[in-house]
Amino acid sequence: MRVASETYDYEPFDNTDHTMKQIADAIRHKGYGKDVREAIAQGFEKIDSDLARITIKNKQLQNALGLSDDDLNNL
Repeated sequence: MRVASETYDYEPFDNTDHTMKQIADAIRHKGYGKDVREAIAQGFEKIDSDLARITIKNKQLQNALGLSDDDLNNL
């Protein structure tokens, strides 16, 4: 029986703007724990940034439509 070999990437995971796919790949394949932790942290930071941007856009749309928070809760 042949077992698939796991390949690890030992290059540092730098602090540049990565896509979520690159972050997921780093979590799966980085060989050093510090690089995996950095990828996880960057993933959370990206999610937080994206959610903040979406929240602002939703609030702008809500204001443009003249909807209150109660109006949205009743949808």
